[in-house]
Amino acid sequence: MPEGPKPKRTREQAWTIAVSAAAAYRARVGNLEVPRGHVETMVAFDGWPEDVRLGVWVTTTRSRRAKLSGQRIAELDVLGMRWT
Repeated sequence: MPEGPKPKRTREQAWTIAVSAAAAYRARVGNLEVPRGHVETMVAFDGWPEDVRLGVWVTTTRSRRAKLSGQRIAELDVLGMRWT
C-alpha cells in the first residue's frame, strides 16, 4: 500500500474506479445484478485499496441514466448494464 494519506478522488477518477469494480464483479458473477448492500473491494489505479459501494452505485447510476453522457452509457452497456 502506498504511504501517506489516501488521496482525494476527482469525479472522473471515482467513475473509473466504480466502472472497474463493476467490471470485476461482472467477470466474477456473470452479470450486474448487484445486491444493494454489496461492497466491492479492489485496488485502484494508484495502488490504494478502495471499497466501492457497488450495489448503491449501480442503483443510483440506473436512476440517473438521463443525465449520463453517451460515453458513460456505452461503457456500462458493454458490461451488460440493465437500465430498467
